[in-house]
Amino acid sequence: MAGTLYLVATPIGNLGDLSIRVAETVEEVDFIKGKGVDVIITDHHEPQDKLPDCLIVDPKLERKGFFELCGAGVALKLVEALSSPQEAQKYIDIAAIATIADVVPLLKDNRIIAYFGLKRLVENPRRGVKLLIGSEKITSQDIMFKLAPRINAAGRLGSAMKVVGLFLESDYFMLKTLSEELARDNLKRQDMCEVAVEEAKAMLKGTDFNKTGIIALYKDNWEAGILGIAAARLVEEFKRPAVLFAKNGDELKGSARSVSGVNIFELFSDLSKYFTTFGGHAQAAGVGMRLENFEAFREEANRRILAEHKLSEFIPRVVCEMELTKDINFLSFAKELELMEPTGYQNPKPTFLIKDGDFDFEHIGFSQHVKFSGKNLDILGFSRFSEALAYNAGKMDMEVTLGLNVFQNNVTAQALVRSFKLGELTLSDGDAACLNVHELDYEGEAYAREISAEDVDKMLAEPFGTLIVCFGRSDVDRLTKLCPSAAALPLYVGGTPSLDPENAVLLCPCSVFDFGFYSNVIIVGNPICEGYVAHIAKSAKCYTLGGSKIDRPYVSDDVLRALYRELAAQAKRLDRASNINKLYRAICSRYKVSERDFLIAMRIFAQLGLVNVADRGQLKVSNSRVKLENSAVYRNICSKNAP
Repeated sequence: MAGTLYLVATPIGNLGDLSIRVAETVEEVDFIKGKGVDVIITDHHEPQDKLPDCLIVDPKLERKGFFELCGAGVALKLVEALSSPQEAQKYIDIAAIATIADVVPLLKDNRIIAYFGLKRLVENPRRGVKLLIGSEKITSQDIMFKLAPRINAAGRLGSAMKVVGLFLESDYFMLKTLSEELARDNLKRQDMCEVAVEEAKAMLKGTDFNKTGIIALYKDNWEAGILGIAAARLVEEFKRPAVLFAKNGDELKGSARSVSGVNIFELFSDLSKYFTTFGGHAQAAGVGMRLENFEAFREEANRRILAEHKLSEFIPRVVCEMELTKDINFLSFAKELELMEPTGYQNPKPTFLIKDGDFDFEHIGFSQHVKFSGKNLDILGFSRFSEALAYNAGKMDMEVTLGLNVFQNNVTAQALVRSFKLGELTLSDGDAACLNVHELDYEGEAYAREISAEDVDKMLAEPFGTLIVCFGRSDVDRLTKLCPSAAALPLYVGGTPSLDPENAVLLCPCSVFDFGFYSNVIIVGNPICEGYVAHIAKSAKCYTLGGSKIDRPYVSDDVLRALYRELAAQAKRLDRASNINKLYRAICSRYKVSERDFLIAMRIFAQLGLVNVADRGQLKVSNSRVKLENSAVYRNICSKNAP
């Protein structure tokens, strides 16, 4: 082996373990050199104090010129230096995938690599990549959300050699097999990641986020390979750095992700005494440590972050590039924006402000998503925005991204809602009552202590942990009179944009809203049943401002029977409803029933298994004999139904 050139390169797309980096190869390099082998190491992570005795190609060693290349970008530059730019061009598509997947700044050399690599992927894609992504046009977003997760899944759950085969293999049937295996690996990874994220969220309930600068958790059953993705999800939700560990005996192996304002590598470098292995860069790191060091590490990391950063830095702020006015030619503008691609980390897709928007959104088919269709612009809002948008809660300032949508060869401008802030609230109390119907699912007794406006002001002195819940527009008006300081809080309908428990006012919490991340919940107005107060009180300390009473609705047994008979008749008459909402409104009009009472009836029927609406609008009605008392919703209103 004497005289052989031995090249060690970090894998593309960050497939490897972040904690095994140049600093951990000292002994290995000494051993290999002892056998007479020349070694070159390429890397792109931050160097540490002790480095191997060999040639190291890492732009962060001297930090001259552009030093933010990913591992494959460094390898590409090495190929260019050892051979020629023409030879390097053969691998530009692979380097582009890695550059986007590894979430390095998409600026300067990285953007050049991504641009020409994407062009190669469109004009002359590798067969394996084409099979894996199944799309003619490939964008940076396609790589980030479709291709990269499938590539990464292989290294996180098994062997990254499947990906190597995807790039090198030429046999169609072998490529087909590899792409199918990667797709299955990705589904498995998604399931494992979802479990880890949900378990982490459960562990965070009851946390005082006014005293939390970093999320640090561990668990036995977590798979180390998926923790980076899970940590990134927590960062997105809670706006704080997060590090998650898999526990194996007395050893912890973890991955960290950070927010833009906190350099996780610098933080962990100062805390390296706690680690057995450590490596990474500003936004991501991998660490190993002994279990006995975990609590001390968490306390010191948390203390350092809170000492160096204000809590207000963990509150998301919306910054848009420009305001979109109605007189803009949206289609032409969206086409111009395409010229800015590729976009990514530190060169994000631009966001725009639609101010004082007043749009009539409708549900897309039978999904939870909503859409507004205008003459030259469609606006889409996904499920977390559906309550506020579908019920036209009021004029709002919307943060959107703008792009092109192609359907049946028809090209239109399409905006995606990223967030919104309510301005003038126009939600009627009747519509609010419809949004509150799900509260009837809960039963139980609870006590909420009445507090004063001065007590509320004391709770609001800290930026996190206090949620004020209202049930109608009139409650919001009453809140601002009782406690003027609450008028400065952000107002949401249905749910908050993230799990970050910033102090806020929430009108008509949706059925899946989780109160567990708040320390204090203050009720203003009249909940629909006492059981809902009990539901809130299980998760947080519950108070009332200005007093409240139960506003129990009433739907008579005769009305329930009439609505059931009508639904049964409609089910026999229709194979499927083209628009289930229009059908419901027609029934309400025919029987002079409010929309709220009709929704209550539907909730009772659903709990009893009598009525079901399938995903594509099929209305199914059972003729089984049931007792109305078996429905929790019915029991919550039965005191007025009793003869």
